[in-house]
Amino acid sequence: MCNTEMGTPWARCKKTAHQAMIRCQSKLGVFKALCHATKLFLALCYPAKIIDVFCSGYWDFSWGLLDKIFERYREFVRHIEEMFDANITFEHEFFFDTNSSKSLVDVGEEIIQDINKRLPSFIFLSSFVDILCWVMVVTVFLKATIFYLRYMHSRQFQNVFMTKILSDIDRRYEKHGYDPLLPLQRLERSKYMKLTSLRLTLFEFVSIVENACFMATTCLQLFAICFLDYGLFWLLTTMSFHGHQESGLEVPAYVDLEIKGGGFVADVMRGIANAFRPLTQKSILDVNPCIPLPVKPDYAKYIIILLLCLLAWLILLAEPYILRTRHLIMAYFYPERAKERGSFLYNMISEDRSKEEHNFFEVVLNVFFLVSIFKFVRRRKRNKFNHTPNVKKTRNFTWLYSGFSCLICLCSCCPFCQSTERCTICGRALTPSNRNPCDTPGCKGVYCSKCFEKSHNKCCLCNRPVDYGDFSDVTEVDDSSDYSEKESFSEKQFRKTCGAQR
Repeated sequence: MCNTEMGTPWARCKKTAHQAMIRCQSKLGVFKALCHATKLFLALCYPAKIIDVFCSGYWDFSWGLLDKIFERYREFVRHIEEMFDANITFEHEFFFDTNSSKSLVDVGEEIIQDINKRLPSFIFLSSFVDILCWVMVVTVFLKATIFYLRYMHSRQFQNVFMTKILSDIDRRYEKHGYDPLLPLQRLERSKYMKLTSLRLTLFEFVSIVENACFMATTCLQLFAICFLDYGLFWLLTTMSFHGHQESGLEVPAYVDLEIKGGGFVADVMRGIANAFRPLTQKSILDVNPCIPLPVKPDYAKYIIILLLCLLAWLILLAEPYILRTRHLIMAYFYPERAKERGSFLYNMISEDRSKEEHNFFEVVLNVFFLVSIFKFVRRRKRNKFNHTPNVKKTRNFTWLYSGFSCLICLCSCCPFCQSTERCTICGRALTPSNRNPCDTPGCKGVYCSKCFEKSHNKCCLCNRPVDYGDFSDVTEVDDSSDYSEKESFSEKQFRKTCGAQR
């Protein structure tokens, strides 16, 4: 009520009535005389003079006392703040030095030089690939030159393809009475073929195998690179997916100071406690920015690599058939040389066929000759055993052998002391493993495995020739009379030899 700044109640009421009269005069204009009626409002302000009596003495002293009390209170509070004053300093240094002694162009050149020093291997690889491309181009011309030289100077070089020239030569020889060469025989078809044949020669097969091994290695390397690229992308994508699915990491718990109650001192203590509380209280760490975000592979490049590999394999498989066109090109530009090579191929096939026929006849004759010799020896042994009279023929060698046989057997180191059993037919020395004696009791026939097998496992001494497969031996003829009681010569000889009657 008693305020020096706002005035006493009487002064404020009087000021309000005066301001109301001024506003009324400004609004009424010519009728402003009517505004003096507001002075009647002053009659209501006179009771306020009673309050001015209290404001003139006692309240002046009371306001001074209150000022002293509030001043001492502020000093107390300031003293308390000084007691709990704490200074927390956060220091952070950031040093950034800009040196303008070099221009941006010089700095860029130094960066480029540093990069060039770190990439010598890649530069070498790029240069090597460039050189390799030129080497391949030169190799194509070199192979063409080598083929030309060998085609022109060697009649046997890849001269295994039948062309129209060979057919013309064969028809011309056939008109002169020679046997036709075409069509080829079964064994010849595997060696000689047409230019349009799908079969491969030995040289073409070896070449395609070598190129296939090289191509397989290259495709395996490309597949490994693409697989590693996609595998790395899949691994990073999986990490990113599961990383975004996990909740954020919370800050570990810590000891907190909680102040309860009200009042000025409690507020001061609560402010001090909040000052020491960490700024990250109850916050969540977001680790998503730390998770790697992989770049999606360019699948179009994978498809291009696959198409290039398929094209390379197609070229590899078609290479032998495409290279055969070289013979057509050379025959078109050099027809005389093509005719010469065709004549050589015709003669070579004819000679090979003649040699095969000659070898076949030689084999047949050798087999027939060997069989004839075997039969002759077997018959001779049989006739010698069955038809030789039991008369001792004295010869010088046999007499000496029988005379000194006892003396020779006395020497243990002499090989004659050991009797060596030999095959009845071929005279080969027998061993326990290849000894095949006759099963007939008393028969002296013993054979090696080879002769015994050729005789159908029958003894040629005590069996008929028909029994051991010699159908051409007609030297022995049995009696045709079923009632003949006479003993044939062979039966007599068998009885003398084996000691029994058939």
